[in-house]
Amino acid sequence: MFVHLGGDVVVDARDVVAILDLARMQRAPDARALVTRAAAAAPAAGAAARTLVVTVRGLHLSPLASETVGRRIAQRVQMRGRVTAEM
Repeated sequence: MFVHLGGDVVVDARDVVAILDLARMQRAPDARALVTRAAAAAPAAGAAARTLVVTVRGLHLSPLASETVGRRIAQRVQMRGRVTAEM
């Protein structure tokens, strides 16, 4: 199942490794470097970004709150489980 992260970014829920709140990441130098790398890959998303989503295929910045992204992924996983159980 796919999850919309805002803007034109959609990822497969199964590929998500981590959902990180950018406000909490600003304290650690290594975390800031990761955010800088993600912003370089998608400069348009950087200005309004609130969340960094790490997937097996790359880094994605999202304007959505980390709680919202997490909730969307949890809903997709639950939906996938129901579909599998019905088959």
